[in-house]
Amino acid sequence: MKQTQIFIIGHKNPDCDSVCSAIGYAYFKNIVDKRHLYIPARAGELNSETKFALEKFGFEPPIEIESLAPTASDMELKKPIVASPYDSLKDVASLMKEKGIRTVPIVDASRKLSGIIGLKDIAEHYISTMGFGDLSTTPIDLNILVDTLDAKVITNPKGIDKLNGRIFIAAMQKSTILNRVRAGDVVILGDRTDVQIDLINSGCSALIITGNATISQEVVRLAAKKGTLIVSSPYDTFDTAKLFALSTPLQTIMSKEVPVAGLYTRISEIKRKVAESKYRCVLLVNGDNRLMGIITRTDLLHPIRKKVILVDHNEISQAVDGVQEAEILEIIDHHRVGDISTLMPIHVHNEPIGSTCTIIAGFMFLHQIDITEEIAGLLLSGILSDTLILTLSTTTERDKENAHKLADILDIEIEEYGKELLTASINIKGKNAREILLHDFKEYQLGTKKVGVGQIMFLDEEEIGAKEEEIKSEMEHLRKEKQYDLVAFLITNPLGKGEEILVKGDERIIEKAFAVKIQDGKCAIPRTLSRKKDFIPAIGYFCESASGQN
Repeated sequence: MKQTQIFIIGHKNPDCDSVCSAIGYAYFKNIVDKRHLYIPARAGELNSETKFALEKFGFEPPIEIESLAPTASDMELKKPIVASPYDSLKDVASLMKEKGIRTVPIVDASRKLSGIIGLKDIAEHYISTMGFGDLSTTPIDLNILVDTLDAKVITNPKGIDKLNGRIFIAAMQKSTILNRVRAGDVVILGDRTDVQIDLINSGCSALIITGNATISQEVVRLAAKKGTLIVSSPYDTFDTAKLFALSTPLQTIMSKEVPVAGLYTRISEIKRKVAESKYRCVLLVNGDNRLMGIITRTDLLHPIRKKVILVDHNEISQAVDGVQEAEILEIIDHHRVGDISTLMPIHVHNEPIGSTCTIIAGFMFLHQIDITEEIAGLLLSGILSDTLILTLSTTTERDKENAHKLADILDIEIEEYGKELLTASINIKGKNAREILLHDFKEYQLGTKKVGVGQIMFLDEEEIGAKEEEIKSEMEHLRKEKQYDLVAFLITNPLGKGEEILVKGDERIIEKAFAVKIQDGKCAIPRTLSRKKDFIPAIGYFCESASGQN
């Protein structure tokens, strides 16, 4: 039985805690819940700190998901019922009746898509051929005709493989028939030997003799001499005429205007294509145009959603694209309560502690899960990263307790490993201003204000100072691009005792929130700030009070 996939994913611009908690929680869930397959994922490029942690503990980067919007790949697709371009209309009509379907894809021997045919196409062709006409534009394959009529070839002296010319039903007086028929015509008639002989002599290319009538040797010899094809049909003249119209090969009437999509086409786009298509379906093909499936209106009746668990965030602005089209099953977080809503009640675990990895480690200790050294290393990395080696104001006793338990599993010193991790995090060599700005960047909606906040740690003041003007210029570009009211960039030296803030946009927000004066787009605050506990709440209070006054 196929397991349902559930993705566990953190926020955009993922940091170490976001990625490590996703991997850790997937490990935990796959042990305690065998009904589903939990897959860790990320919503963007990995930063240098996270890459260091993954490499140190032997993990491949989790898969990157650009959008949670459902695609055709999320559907349970059945093997499509298909036909060949060389099948007859009778074949495909019988197939439609047997399978209870209205549309059939046409594929070649290698399953490459050739076209499509629907009941409406068959009906239109049948009506258009009621008066028969000329086969010169759409010759009928003799083998298909014989198969459609369950017929026998009596003579074929010229080795004809396709029937051309006009189709004529000889159901009138002999004189009338002979006056109307022309050389090269295909004539359908019954057991009228005298008329058969006259038609052969007049140059008809083929006779379709109906009702399994006995054909005289005189007629057979004359047909062989004149080069006339004779086919014996078991049906009466009326039924033979009807089936004759159904012996047309599909390749002559199939439509090549095929509504197609790929496995990763969004369901919203597929719905639009289905609604616009006269076939009320979409055919799924791969890069080689080989048919993989068919999606009809019936398949789209029930909602199709990816299943997801969010870690280390609970705000739409920070979530991967398409999160509102997904089925959110759980949220595990340690930030303020955001604006994500769900249709059904879900499990939400949100604690005011330093790291999401602390929560995940707590689950494992509570359930007495065997924590491997590799998983312990990742969880410890997330905790030390988000708490700045257990020194930030957000750090709780639970963070410290769980960090030390994980360090014991690894038999390492927290201070020593923390400095290794921090060194990997603050390396900005070779990075441009935008990469530095977006290294750890989050978006917030505070009252009516849209705010973007980046944060970075450094040890070398000259190195970061040399890039300050470029960073401020990039902040202004980003502010205009995303229409932020404020872009702030927190620059922290973990060995120092303060914070420098670069500001672009509404400077009053920072000045009022921290009682400082901004000069030349920056200011200093004499303490280290936690973005989620100190910075965002402070500016959030101001933004919300300003919104209330408006």
